[in-house]
Amino acid sequence: MAKNELKIGTTLSMMTIIVSSVIQILYTPLYIKYLGPGDYGINSLVQSIIGYISILNLGLGNTMLRYTTKYRAEGKIEEEKSLNGMFLMIFSILMAIAFIIGVYIYFNIEKFFKVSFTIEELKKTKAVFTILVLNVIISFPMGIFSTNLTSKEKFIYQRGIKLITIILNPIVGAILMINGFGLIAVTASTVCFALISYLFDMIYAFKLGMKIKFSKFNNIILKEIFIYSFFIFLNVLIDQIYWGTDRVIIAKYIGVQGIAIYSVGAIFNTLYMGFASAVSGVLFPRINKLIVEEKHQEVDEIFLKVGRLQYILLGLISSGFILFGKDFITLWVGKEYIEAYSIALWIMIPLTVPLIQTTGISIMQAKNMHQFRSIVYFIIAILNLILSIILVKKIGVIGCAIATGFSFILGQIIVMNIYYKVVVKLDIIKFWKNIFHMSIPIAIGMALGYILNLYLVEVNYLNFLIKTGIYTLVYALLLWFMALNSYEKAQIYLWKK
Repeated sequence: MAKNELKIGTTLSMMTIIVSSVIQILYTPLYIKYLGPGDYGINSLVQSIIGYISILNLGLGNTMLRYTTKYRAEGKIEEEKSLNGMFLMIFSILMAIAFIIGVYIYFNIEKFFKVSFTIEELKKTKAVFTILVLNVIISFPMGIFSTNLTSKEKFIYQRGIKLITIILNPIVGAILMINGFGLIAVTASTVCFALISYLFDMIYAFKLGMKIKFSKFNNIILKEIFIYSFFIFLNVLIDQIYWGTDRVIIAKYIGVQGIAIYSVGAIFNTLYMGFASAVSGVLFPRINKLIVEEKHQEVDEIFLKVGRLQYILLGLISSGFILFGKDFITLWVGKEYIEAYSIALWIMIPLTVPLIQTTGISIMQAKNMHQFRSIVYFIIAILNLILSIILVKKIGVIGCAIATGFSFILGQIIVMNIYYKVVVKLDIIKFWKNIFHMSIPIAIGMALGYILNLYLVEVNYLNFLIKTGIYTLVYALLLWFMALNSYEKAQIYLWKK
């Protein structure tokens, strides 16, 4: 991997996440104002349902990336062409299956949500679902082009296209809303941008020499691919159960208003996860190469380095949200959404651990050791589902967040860290010593932030900016002098240049 490609790709990833975060923060209150909390809840619900159809790709995107990288490194050009053809055929079959499932869901939406939804809400839900499911169906075969570009490490192009789309999409959506267009038009504009990006990926992939060859499937390779993909698919399914099922449960037992409140809280965790993935997301090809070359010490070093870098950023976000999150939500969308603060915290705090260990997932996939993680997560996901249904009936929307947070602690913190240590052979003890050392200045900073809250009690924009500004400066100084090592300080100097 060219160093400049990695550096610029990571920079564009960070820019994309920052811009996306700012836009989402600006766009959400606009969305609620012009379309209402009901439409906001409907959109969030349909996105969750669509997520279940999306997992039909069975994790084949990562599988294709793995084998494409492998064949190219071994100089097997013809095998790579045949691989492209095989995946195109597989994705086309999955596209047909997705269409059938989409039709089935469409005709059962009323049956499932008729108790908690009005007739008008059901009509809108079906219309939005139709538009978004068509986008997902088309994305299946078109995904091979994006994967091919990733295998060639074209991170600048991919992050650049994503950044442009993220900027233009809400601008067009805002123009439509302000001019009186409703939820259907805004959803359709989003899909148009997705279709354009698919087209660009296809054109660029062919321009870079991507070849597709249709030949008889190699049954041995096909079996190996599906075994590898199955466990990745389980992880994707589990993620969907974690992040998508809550909205479906809330929709069934509470209604669209409950979805709106939960979705506001979930936004913070979506942004939180995005920041964590900015660095690790471009490292899979490099990790895969190190695994093939059996450079295990370097893999361990990447795990620790990336984890520390992620914790520097996530520590600021999570501690800042604990201190000033209520003020932010009140100023952002109003006091009626204040429950979103507790929802966000119940998920954000335990979520921090797996996020600073995201590189571990890539390491396990590259070593083909992700089967255990998939099985454990599946069991925990079912537990989360059962707990969510029980708790949402007893204590409302917050019950889903509590169930999700508890599941994270049990599965993604306790069980997975034991597995990283015993089986994957990562130096987890060293990792946690580093994180504990970095947490000391963060705790000191939070104590000072608490004092700020005691003196600046009134909730207004000026006080919020003063408190967050002072806290960010104190946080940076404390970490610089008490936690950052020479490598991390050098990285900051390099990025400034």
